[in-house]
Amino acid sequence: MFEDFGTATWRYWQKIRNDAGARGSYRERQPLPVRARVVFERDGEVWLDGTATRLGFDGAIFVELNDRRMQTVGAWLSPDDVWWPGKRV
Repeated sequence: MFEDFGTATWRYWQKIRNDAGARGSYRERQPLPVRARVVFERDGEVWLDGTATRLGFDGAIFVELNDRRMQTVGAWLSPDDVWWPGKRV
């Protein structure tokens, strides 16, 4: 369905529409494997595997993602856009 997005290059970069922006944060616990809902400007909504590493003071979660379309190592996302085993729905 999607092409291989393993190698980063500026030609594939897209803005993330649901990125919550940089914020103050703290590390609450060990990194946690998660599934993240990311909305790219051209490809739309996709679910990607990543690692939650930081928690913002307002509840946003920083998720490290390895995807060719991203210009950075991750994105700040709303808790509604991040799923992990044991999360209450």
